[in-house]
Parts: sequence; structure tokens; C-alpha cells
Amino acid sequence: MKTSEFKQAIEALGFTVVKEDSDLVINGEGSLWLADVSLKYKYALRIYFGAIDEVGEEKAKELFELLTAYASTPIAEREEPKKWYLKCPITGAYLNVAKNDPSALIWSDFKEVGHFKTKFTRAEIDAFEFEHAHLIEEEVME
Repeated sequence: MKTSEFKQAIEALGFTVVKEDSDLVINGEGSLWLADVSLKYKYALRIYFGAIDEVGEEKAKELFELLTAYASTPIAEREEPKKWYLKCPITGAYLNVAKNDPSALIWSDFKEVGHFKTKFTRAEIDAFEFEHAHLIEEEVME
């Protein structure tokens, strides 16, 4: 499970997620600590004994399932791969590849254009079948 997916699911339960040192801390209403999960160690998590009393059995069960799914995910697989924009060094236009047809390419002043993909992982860039070594890579900051 990706960290972004974990946070989104926890927030959907009505809880907050705060990064503290090498942990993600899950708080309930009024900043009540409910649980934490390690960002450094696989399988490492803690749940407040009184969580069921505070949030109810159903939410406590969902919290437990999310925590165990996330804690069981290898550390290296929790983060999304980095992505890059590819920019023409001459015109400054960004490469856009059609989502439904990777052979359809356009150049645009915009980083996002309709049904075209503009953010690429390293694996996607390496798989391009056209010459792209001359393009400027800009890391996507999200």
C-alpha cells in the first residue's frame, strides 16, 4: 500500500495523519492518539488499547486493517516512483503522449493537456522507442 493511499483511507475514516520523526501518527477527534506505524520498519505498529471505546468497533476494525496492510508493505514499495516532465531544449515545449496511443506525441507550452500524459516514471522514459536523450528532464514536485 502506498503512503498516499494509506493517508487518504485514514482521512476518509475521519482521522488525521501526522508525520513525527520516523512514524505516521493517527489521531482521532481532539488530537487523541489512536495509533502509529513506522516509516522505518516493516510490520511495526501500535494501537491505543482504548481505541475501540473512542471510535467504535467498526472504525477500530477498519483502522486495524489499514494499519496492518500498510505496515506489511515493504518500505521501498510505499512511495510512488518519481516522475519527470520532458522538455525540448530548443522550444521549451513539454512532451505530451496520448494516454490511449503512446505513439501519438505532441508538444505543448502546458504541462497537462487533455487526454495526454505529461509525467513519466524512469521506467516509462527508458521504454520510449524514440530518441529522447536530448530532452531536458524536470522532476515533478507534488
